[in-house]
Amino acid sequence: MSAFSARHIWTYRAVFFGLSLGMITLKLLPLNLAASGIPGPDILVAMAMAWMVRQPALVPIGLLLVVFLLADFLFMRPPGLWTALLLIAAEALRRRRLTMAELPFLVEWSTVAVLIMGMVLLNRLILWMLLVDLNSLGLTLAHGIVTIAIYPIVVAVSKFVFGVRKLGPTELEAL
Repeated sequence: MSAFSARHIWTYRAVFFGLSLGMITLKLLPLNLAASGIPGPDILVAMAMAWMVRQPALVPIGLLLVVFLLADFLFMRPPGLWTALLLIAAEALRRRRLTMAELPFLVEWSTVAVLIMGMVLLNRLILWMLLVDLNSLGLTLAHGIVTIAIYPIVVAVSKFVFGVRKLGPTELEAL
């Protein structure tokens, strides 16, 4: 049985969707985990980026659209803005998948860090241009930094718990 069978792909898509719904639900619960003053990480974004770098066939654009648009509505963010920024970043990673397969983890982490900070800053810029009340710049940057900081943990959990390993260039060309 091929590693890229339809059953394998659809199973992992269902796992991604289930994990996403679980993270959204946990974030909606009144647990007050961010009482320290440091904003919590966006684990959903980190997971989407990690899975996109490792096996892009597992996270199609439609699945990302549904998950992040649902998150926009439930978290009362401007509908579609964060989703659009994430889709642009995810497609940038998908386009670089062949070159990223041969690069070490630090380069991958740096690429994802640039994309996440770009998303955070562009989101803030667009909201500022639309005259929306914003959090302080420090909180916005801290949110991006904390998300970048947990990326290696998300990658490790994805690899060792869920088996989402990084594909080689020959395996990626088949996709």
